[in-house]
This record gives sequence, C-alpha cells and structure tokens, in this order.
Amino acid sequence: MEDNKNTKIDLDGINAIPMSHRTMSGMDYAMVFWSSTIIVQIMVIGLYILHPIGQLNFLQVIMVGLISSIILSFCMTYNGLPGIKYGIPFIVQARAGFGNNGARVIAFIRSIPAIAWNGIGCWIGAESLKVVTNQLFGVGNVWVYFFLILFLQSFLAYKGIKSIKWFDAAMSIVIFAMLFYFFFVVFKTGKVDISAGMQVKGNWTFAFWASVMGALANYTTAILNASDVMRHVKPKDPEKPIRTSAFASFFGIIPPWMFMILSGMIIGLATGAKDPIEGLVQLAPNSAFGIILLLFIILAQVTSNLTLNILPPALAMQDIFKFSWKKGIIIVGFLSVLTCPWILFTSDYFFVFQNVYSCFLGPGFGVLIANYYIVNKQKYDLDLLYSNEAYEFYKGYSPAAMIALVGGAVLAFFFMNYSWFVGFPTAFIIYVVLKKMGIESKYDELQGLKM
Repeated sequence: MEDNKNTKIDLDGINAIPMSHRTMSGMDYAMVFWSSTIIVQIMVIGLYILHPIGQLNFLQVIMVGLISSIILSFCMTYNGLPGIKYGIPFIVQARAGFGNNGARVIAFIRSIPAIAWNGIGCWIGAESLKVVTNQLFGVGNVWVYFFLILFLQSFLAYKGIKSIKWFDAAMSIVIFAMLFYFFFVVFKTGKVDISAGMQVKGNWTFAFWASVMGALANYTTAILNASDVMRHVKPKDPEKPIRTSAFASFFGIIPPWMFMILSGMIIGLATGAKDPIEGLVQLAPNSAFGIILLLFIILAQVTSNLTLNILPPALAMQDIFKFSWKKGIIIVGFLSVLTCPWILFTSDYFFVFQNVYSCFLGPGFGVLIANYYIVNKQKYDLDLLYSNEAYEFYKGYSPAAMIALVGGAVLAFFFMNYSWFVGFPTAFIIYVVLKKMGIESKYDELQGLKM
C-alpha cells in the first residue's frame, strides 16, 4: 500500500491507514482510553465486591483490580498489534482467521453487546443525572437526560474519529481532575476509614477469581476491537510497534481502571451506599461539588460510549451492510434505543444476556490471536486482506475458525463464571490443531495462502 501524504485517506472507513496519515501518538491513545475507562460501571466493581456487599476485603479488591487490568492490557496490546502495524480495523483483521463472511459473523456478534451497552450507558448516565439534579434542584427527567446524552455522543461520533480523539483526550484530563479533587475533599472530611475494609478475612478462592472474571467482563468486548483505535496510532519506531502498543495499552488502562476500583471502595466505606452515584451525592460537601459531579457523569458515559460502543459497530456496518460511517452512527443510535436499556439493564435476563455473548467473545479472541501469531507468524498481506478472492475458504467461512468459535462457546456455557478463561484457550487450541491437521489446506492452496 502506497504511503503518500497527498493520497486522500478516509480515516473513518475500513481501508488500511498508512503511517503518514495517522493522527494519534501512543499518549493520545492512552488518553482516549483514560476517558473511556473512567465510568460508573467500573466504579461499581469496587463497590460491589468489597465487604459487606461482597465477600472480599480491601487488599483483595485491589488485587482483583490489578490482575484484571494487567490481563486486559496484555490482551489489548497483542490484539491491537495488527492495527498499529498495518492500519487495519478489527473487521478486516478478522478476515484472515474467520474468512470474509466469517469475519462478518464475529463482528455482528461483537456489535450486539456494543449497541446494547451504548443504550445502557446512556440510561445509566440519565438515571445518575436524575439523582443529582433531584438532590440539587428538586427536578429531574430521566427521559430528557437519556435522549440528551444519546444525541450528544452521536453528534460527536458523526463528526468522525478526529472528533472522538480530541474530545476523549481532552475530557480524560478534565474527568480525572474532577474526580481526583472530589476525593481529595472527601478524605479531608475524615469520613473514609480504610481499616474497616480490612477487618474481614475475605475470600481468595472462588469469590476472588469470580470477581476477576466479572471485572474483565466489562472490557471483553473492547479486547476484540483493539485494532479499531490502535490503527490510528503512529508508533515511534515503525520497526517495533509492539513498544508503542504496550505503552498505549498499559498506561491507557491500568491507572484509570485502578482509580475507579478504588473510588467504588471509598464510596462504600464512607457511605454504605449500594449505588455509587448516590454515594457520591452524599459525600458532596456543597452544591458546587454537585455541579462537578453532574459534569463527571455526563462526560464519563459519553467518552466511554464513543470509543467502546459506537465506533466498533459503525465500522462493522461498513463491511456488513455497506453503510457509510455517518449512516452507521445514526443507525447505532437508533438501535440503542430499540434495545430498551431501561428494561434490559434492570431485567433478570440481563446477566444471562451478558454471559451468553461473553461465551463467544473469548473464543473469538482465541481465533484472532492464534491466526496472527501462530498461523501467519505476525505477517499479513494487505492485498490479500482486501481481495474478494482471498480468504474465501468455504463460501466465505473458515471451517477451522467456525468450529473453534462454536466449540469454545459451547464449553464456555458450562463455566459461565469463567467463560472467557475457558473459551479463549479452547478456541485457540482447536483452531491451531485444525489448521495444522490441514483441514483448510486445499483452500489455502487455491487462494495463495500459506500455513
């Protein structure tokens, strides 16, 4: 692919982005994910797994946060490498492993929870705003807030990746500063007694590892789409992009992740509230801090949805349905409303929904990693990836990948609390074994592919 600065490149399309046209540094990427990770959902983890609501003590919750964020950072680093190296999005990266049509299947599976979570994120933000405005002004309409947040984030996404980048990067500093200052004031009041969180024995067995899995569940969707944002990053050393990928992922995820886990614990210790927003409102020393809290809620949900829940399905729709970026953004917003997040999020079936899609995401990740690092040995041919003839396998589907995806998902169903840890290695092994056995050798030879 010609790397010419004068060549017009659609940064919001699915074609590969050459180095000369990339608009992000590793630090830009990290700041985008700072704003994407500072969200109420992760704050809830720290609040709910700490005793007395949960079964863990203060130290164990810290360890849950560290282990889950390190695992997540490794996964984002290595699955994002094809993106930073070749400038390709997830939907194109998946073609090499799943086949041209198989890639659309895994992208469709990935898009369902993204669209649902986009609506849920707006609804969480709307309900949180209602709590705050009721406390401050005695008024609040959750429906007005819901559509206000949905419109705001859709408008920003509609303007393209550059808009998402500058908004998320700028807001990451603002959001972090607001929350940091908030807790600085809270600690000065002396309401927080950390020792109270250490007075229980806790649990280092099932409850501990189930908590790690629960924490990871918040970002399992983002792992698959690491390349969607990473392809906009220009590495300092193009010969060693892994360094920039690692810095961007580890620095972009671990600090805000741990800060939000800690925030949830502090709220629980200081107030005993089961809702982090209600706890924050209780801790606010005056109405001025209530306004800061109001801004935090809006910005946190919008920045997260832009990166994690709007960008991936909008890109997938370009390949699956041939929609433009702007049309895809509008449809994502419309579908987010149709998921009825006000029902889904409070339904008894919500966790069933989350567990079911998680059973497919681990195996999907296993196939992607196995294909890039074992089968293709970290080398892709862009001409083949964007060719209609290559990666057709059997009617556009890779038998090895589809068997691995279904096999990993079926086994994961029997271990719902550990579905990602079960599905990922199972699919990885099945895919590699089937490829080594030559199940697709005749397709590889016909399409000029190599094992």
